[in-house]
Amino acid sequence: MMIVPLAWKNVWRNPVRSGVVMAAIIVGIWSLMFLLSFFQGMIKSYINTAIENKTSHVQIHDPKFLEDYEIQYALKNYTAFREKLKETGIVSASSPRIIVGGLIASASGNRGALIKAIDPALEIQTTGFDKKVVVGFYLNIEKRNPLLMSKGLGKKLGVSLHQHVVLSFQDTKGEFVSGRFKVVGWFDTRNVKTDDAMVYVRMADLTELTGLPVLSFHEMAVKFSDINFLDKGQKKLKEIFPNTIIRNYKEISPDLALYTGQIKIALTIIIIIIMIALLFGIINTMLMAVLERQKELGMLMAIGMNRLNIFGMIMTETLILCLFAAPLGVLLGHITVRSLAKTGIDLSIWSDALAQFGMDAIIFPYLDVFLYRDIVTALMITALVAGLYPAMRAVSTSPAAAMRKL
Repeated sequence: MMIVPLAWKNVWRNPVRSGVVMAAIIVGIWSLMFLLSFFQGMIKSYINTAIENKTSHVQIHDPKFLEDYEIQYALKNYTAFREKLKETGIVSASSPRIIVGGLIASASGNRGALIKAIDPALEIQTTGFDKKVVVGFYLNIEKRNPLLMSKGLGKKLGVSLHQHVVLSFQDTKGEFVSGRFKVVGWFDTRNVKTDDAMVYVRMADLTELTGLPVLSFHEMAVKFSDINFLDKGQKKLKEIFPNTIIRNYKEISPDLALYTGQIKIALTIIIIIIMIALLFGIINTMLMAVLERQKELGMLMAIGMNRLNIFGMIMTETLILCLFAAPLGVLLGHITVRSLAKTGIDLSIWSDALAQFGMDAIIFPYLDVFLYRDIVTALMITALVAGLYPAMRAVSTSPAAAMRKL
């Protein structure tokens, strides 16, 4: 029982040295929490942007459509699909889409493009696409054949707002058909590669040109009320729609899982690097303390304190330093993360580069609760490992040799 009080006194015998070690631990934990929250915020932003603008939580397709993306492989009666989805109780929104590969032409040139036909009112519920229109109007305006494209694609085609373009593609009979559409707005989903390869029109306008039956669709985007329903919801939808292919966002875009995995590896490496730095700092400090107290340690062993108690005392001193510094570091890190989570970190200076990867220019740091536990656990393990060598050096002290130096 005397080990803890003795260790406590030893820690504060040199307050400056102990304070420096504690400060290093506090800064280490704070920086670790900041970096982890920043990278987690990047992951969350990337996934949320992809879900909102590209994949939704799950998508429903005709199995044959995914093989060749041919226009005739469409599902019928999206109204009935949406009613069944609503009955599940976990689907908050759904929107049908017609997807056609074709050619977009202007007076200045032409390019291949993916034509997405949407229901303007339903698409808002799933993706909030109306908010992505940065200039001009959304597709719900009362105009004939309105079209949305990215500003980048407009520049490549030499097209300005309110000018016309021609969309050409194959109909259900395999014949080429064309339609004249008016550019009513520029959209921006923060993903340059995708934006410049896609245009949006209304389902009602494209259905007539394709020859598809009314209410037909190639893709149904589904959004759950909570992303935690993803696995459960996907399984349930497969039971309701057995003759369709239902994929979640990870299956639709494997790059999301790959990116998430790479970031997690990077986070692990960061944790290891910071803990190694703390490890050597603690070892250095505790070893200095042991070497300065060799005479004292030898005397303690000479008067009857066994080597196990000496070992425990040094380990306890190490733990005291960490136990005092850890809460302060976690508190400082928590305050920083909470503050930045509200305001975000503005990376607008690199917005163009981030847009190439489909990321927002403002990152909102986020830290999972379980990471707090992992950080503290990693620190305690580091402290125990760091205390081993100084403790073993302490117990190797010879009482006789120490007494001769008195």
